[in-house]
Amino acid sequence: MPDQRVLGVDTSLRSTGVGVVEARGSSYRCISWDRIKNPATRSHSESLAHLHREMEAIIQRDQPSVIAIEGIFFSKNVRTAVTLGQARGVVLALCALNKLDVYEYSPRSVKQAVVGNGNAHKEQVARMIKVLLSLTEEPPDDAADALALAISHLHQSRLGLTKAKKL
Repeated sequence: MPDQRVLGVDTSLRSTGVGVVEARGSSYRCISWDRIKNPATRSHSESLAHLHREMEAIIQRDQPSVIAIEGIFFSKNVRTAVTLGQARGVVLALCALNKLDVYEYSPRSVKQAVVGNGNAHKEQVARMIKVLLSLTEEPPDDAADALALAISHLHQSRLGLTKAKKL
C-alpha cells in the first residue's frame, strides 16, 4: 500500500497539466501524467465542463489521497486572471465533492523543492522530473509542472516543512 498518492494540477483553461505521483517509503513512482486540452474553438463553458469531466475521470482512475495545485500568480491581464480562476474553481469544487484535501504551492517554492532553484526555467523542471521519476521522456511543460507540484508536496509534507496553504 502506498504511503501517499498525490495528484498535482497545473490549472489553465486550454491545457491543464496533471500528474499523479505515489510515495512508497522514500521512493517516488509516476502513476500517470497528461494534459487536459481544450481547443480555442471550444466554448468557454464547454471547456470548463470538459475540464470537470476529465478531472473526475483522473480522480476516479488514480485515486489520489491529496491534491497539490499551483497558487495564483499576479497577472496584468484581467481576462486571463478570471479565466484561470474559473478553471481553478472547477478543480477545487470537484476536489471538495470527492472529499480530497487541496494544498496550494507557489511556483517559486515548487521549483525550489524540485530543482533547488526558485528561478529555474520550465526546461530545467521538465529535465529534473524525468530524472526524479525515471521517466523515458520529458513530459510537456504543463504535465512536468503538475508532477513537480506532486513531488513538492511529498517532499514538504514528509519533512514536516509544509508551508502550503490548505484550501
